[in-house]
Amino acid sequence: MQLFDRFLRVLALASGVILLLMMTLTVTDVFMRYVFNMPFSGTWEITEFSMAAVVFLAMAYCGWTGGHIAVDMFEHALSRPHLRFIPATIAFVGAALFAVIAWRATLETLDTLSQVSNMLRWPHYPFRLTVTFGAAVFAIVLFIQGVAAARAQPNEKSDNGT
Repeated sequence: MQLFDRFLRVLALASGVILLLMMTLTVTDVFMRYVFNMPFSGTWEITEFSMAAVVFLAMAYCGWTGGHIAVDMFEHALSRPHLRFIPATIAFVGAALFAVIAWRATLETLDTLSQVSNMLRWPHYPFRLTVTFGAAVFAIVLFIQGVAAARAQPNEKSDNGT
């Protein structure tokens, strides 16, 4: 699991680097637009493509560390021993959902391999594959958390955020 954790950290770091570069591009574009009246062409497209990478590369690490928003309205009721299957079920349903998202994103990518952006003429498929990859990795994270929740003793929480 330590290797998997390290892999997820690398993905999150890549997401952060992309976000930093996107912010730098946006600030520089605004500066060039208002100071020199010379904005960059394609900044909007680069930002759109970058957002897919930022979100889907960081999503699995956020889920792995328990960084997603959670509301504990029913925690007291769900901590009963006969209801301990619910967190595992939720994780498995989430894993199935993100596996379907990855599968559908793959099919969409294959159907639109020749599609390019309007301004920069960049192909869409690398960024769509990022969505596929990120959704698949998050599905794996949710599956692992589901297994951990299913194995957990009543009133015991696992060490990876579930």
